[in-house]
Amino acid sequence: MHRYWTAISVFLAAFFAVVVTLGFQAELNHARVHIAAAFFLVVAILFSHSLVVFFLIGSGRAIREAIHEKPWSKPYLSKINVFRLKSFPWALGSMVSGILAAWSGAGAHTMVWSTQTHRVVALVCLGTNLFGFVVEWAQLRANSRMIAELQAKLDAEEPSSEGAEETVGQEA
Repeated sequence: MHRYWTAISVFLAAFFAVVVTLGFQAELNHARVHIAAAFFLVVAILFSHSLVVFFLIGSGRAIREAIHEKPWSKPYLSKINVFRLKSFPWALGSMVSGILAAWSGAGAHTMVWSTQTHRVVALVCLGTNLFGFVVEWAQLRANSRMIAELQAKLDAEEPSSEGAEETVGQEA
């Protein structure tokens, strides 16, 4: 998953740069392209960060089900919570900052707030998302490594299926 997240993060960071550039170049009355691009950016931000949240929830549950009865499972089960505790605040904060940037943009477009207010909120959103991308990537990578380690451990514990087939074949 961390490899997919890398591609998603790079795309969103580039898209973010385009939207911010359009925003700084747009005049208040001619901001249609910026508004349309920003709308899709906010949807992409919400989708990508919620994807990480749901992936970590789902993989954590699958890991729990696979190893909960193993005597060596305790450190791995606690790591699942560490991955979530480190990534969820940044994922949720990134989503909230995207929503706030959209709100402040709507306020700036309708002249409820100044354009400067929207620019500050949008730059905070950019910073939150860029840092969130890095934090979430690190946790997804650690989660992937743990899954690979657990898979190797579980495979090593299982009796070989070839030996079981030979035994069945000899009985007949």
